[in-house]
Amino acid sequence: MYEQFFNWAYSVGKKIEDYQTGRGDDLLKRLIFSIRAEETPGRFLEKLSATLTEYKTNKNIGLDVSMHPELYRAEWFADNFHYLKASILSGFLNAFASGGK
Repeated sequence: MYEQFFNWAYSVGKKIEDYQTGRGDDLLKRLIFSIRAEETPGRFLEKLSATLTEYKTNKNIGLDVSMHPELYRAEWFADNFHYLKASILSGFLNAFASGGK
């Protein structure tokens, strides 16, 4: 179940990473730093959604990124939420690390 969220986060992270030389790194770091401190499912998903929405709708960025639909179909609590958060952060971090920069 969590593998799909890891794969989604990795692919989104690669899109962000490949955005522009240097700028994609900064955008991906900003995303990682903004969501890693959130300890509740609602705030985590809100921060993730807000950041991805900004990356998609900002005319200066305009990335083709979106939320995984399954994130809003399940209830995230206790260990399930922590596994979800870990898989998403791992996907983003692996995309950042494989950027070769």
